[in-house]
Order: sequence, then C-alpha cells, then structure tokens
Amino acid sequence: MEWALAIPWGQALGWLAEPWGMKESGPDSLAEVREVCEGEFGPIKFSRMYFGQEFCEKALPSAKELDQALILAGQQGMNFTLVTPYVTEAGLESVKSLLRQLMRVQPQGEVVVNDWGVLQIMAEDFPTLTPVLGRLLNKLLRDPRMLTHRRKPEGGALARFRSCSLAGAPLRGLLHQYKVRSIELDFPPQGLADDLGDWGYETTLYLPYGVIMTGRICLLQSWGLGEDRKFKPLAGGCDRKCRHYWLEMSDPSRQVRKSRSWVILQKGNTIFYRQQKEFLKKALDRAAKLGIKRLVIQREPI
Repeated sequence: MEWALAIPWGQALGWLAEPWGMKESGPDSLAEVREVCEGEFGPIKFSRMYFGQEFCEKALPSAKELDQALILAGQQGMNFTLVTPYVTEAGLESVKSLLRQLMRVQPQGEVVVNDWGVLQIMAEDFPTLTPVLGRLLNKLLRDPRMLTHRRKPEGGALARFRSCSLAGAPLRGLLHQYKVRSIELDFPPQGLADDLGDWGYETTLYLPYGVIMTGRICLLQSWGLGEDRKFKPLAGGCDRKCRHYWLEMSDPSRQVRKSRSWVILQKGNTIFYRQQKEFLKKALDRAAKLGIKRLVIQREPI
C-alpha cells in the first residue's frame, strides 16, 4: 500500500514536518484517522506528496509554490503528484503553465485530472506526463441520503449503486487511448463494488473526506458581498476564505439525517462528508480486500 499526503496549497507545505497534525481535536485533526489507519496497517510512512487543488481554479498553486513543493518532495525522498481541478478556459491556461513547469523537472510526472479538457491537453501537448483520472470524473454516486431514506435501495439495486461507467468497456477503451491506467475514488456510503479489481485500473482511495457535490458558485466567497454580487461565478481574484473557514451542515427537514458514520461539511465551493471512526475502519478493510494500491490522507480537502 502506498501512502500519500495531500497538500492543497503552498503555505501548507509545513505539514510535511508533522503530517498527521496536532493531537487535539478540531476540523483538521487527524488523530483518530491515524489511530484507525495504523491499527489496520501498522506505522505509516508517507512516500508521495499530492500537491495542488481539485475543486477550484482560483486556488491553484503559483509557479513559486509548485517549485517549493517539488524541491521539498525531493528533499524528503517523496514521489510527486500534481493535482488539478475542473477549469474554465482561463483556468485551463493556468493549468497548462503548471504542466509546462512540471515537465521541465519531471517529464514523466504524475498529474491528477478532474477535467476532460485538461486530459485532452495532456495527450496533445504533454504526452510524457502520466494522467490519473481524478475522483470528480468518477461519477459514482456519493449521496448520504441513500442509506437513510425510507425507501433505500437494497440487494441488486444497491449493488448497482456501487458501480459506475468506469466499469464499462466503452469508457475503459476511451481512457486507454488517453493512457489513463489509474483512477481515484471515495469510499461512498453504499460501499464499493466487489468486482472493482476487475475494472482494469490501479485504484486510489481518499480519506477521510469524501466529495458530495461541488461547483463554481462559492458560498464562502459570497460572505460580505452585496446582494447583486452574491452567488455568481467569480471573474477576478479571490481572497480564499476557504483556507480559514468551514461550515458543519445539518438538515432541519431530516432528508439528510445525522449519522454516526460521517459529518457533512462545506469548505469553499464543495460539500464533503468526513468519515467517522467506524466508517473509516470499514473503508480500510474494504481497501485491503479490493486491492486498492494507494491511500491519500487529507488534513484539509481544499
């Protein structure tokens, strides 16, 4: 099993000194996650750095931050993966700049892709880089309501929700043309398919944050703005409130009931479920049985 530490922005490179964070509780505490992981696999050594941003082109690292990350990864003896988000045309140009920079240092470097346009650009302009299909291009349903609804799926219906188009021959053939050999996953509330190992990919699992939904409209960015400017795609720069604030979400309508398995959070433009102890144990047990090759630990998801 390969262990990767996710570092979403430049100032967080300091996490390398203490990957699991401090022992006290809090939204960025990984003490419980560490306990569960080491209880399953023993002492853990991070051998890969995941650096970059899955969810927002406004939060992409600068050229200087990427340089720092590559240098530190080398000094620590860690392999390196650049993480990229879904993008607009302007964001695509920013990603291309980072890919050119990575190519100069690591011509066969690994890149997580969460946008079909980025995958196409890699095939055309950066063919030696190694693409990995990010979890946002994996359309496996991750809706926490699934198992709490009064008419929740069971049996064969539930089994179908554990799979997605990545298991099908048409998409496997397309991804093969783009030289995609690895895909990334969350452990969803309904679990993963028993035949995951037969899909034909190497697989990566993210812990402890799973993605429920994301989009270009950012709630936190709208704080403090006038009504005419709220909840619109951001045209200019961003003050990145997502680096400082979280929201824990609840549902008075009870469509999404509270669960001991996860807590639902919003950070920036994305809603996550943070897996709790017993759910984490289940995820790690399945990861071992299904032959998942890599686990990515996120201290913060954005």
